[in-house]
Amino acid sequence: MKHIATYQIHDTFRITGRGIVFAGFILDGEFMTGDFIRFDFNGQRMERKIKGIDAGMRVSEGKPNVGVMIESTNDQEIDDLRNWNPNLTVGKIYSKNET
Repeated sequence: MKHIATYQIHDTFRITGRGIVFAGFILDGEFMTGDFIRFDFNGQRMERKIKGIDAGMRVSEGKPNVGVMIESTNDQEIDDLRNWNPNLTVGKIYSKNET
């Protein structure tokens, strides 16, 4: 997989019936649905597929707030991520495409 972007996670929230969404900012690069995010969660490295992206209207420090919906393995993981304080965790975005 090829590193294509960096994303800073500011908060998490749950959308009932859809899953978990990270709210944060793209620090560099570009990514799309189908790419993967790697991040550290409570001392554990996680990698999840990105299944949705939504650019918000709020802008801070010249960057738009971006919501990233990720695939989760189960409801417990969704609850754990929802109750997590990411404390500006930086996730690295990877693409399986080599082009």
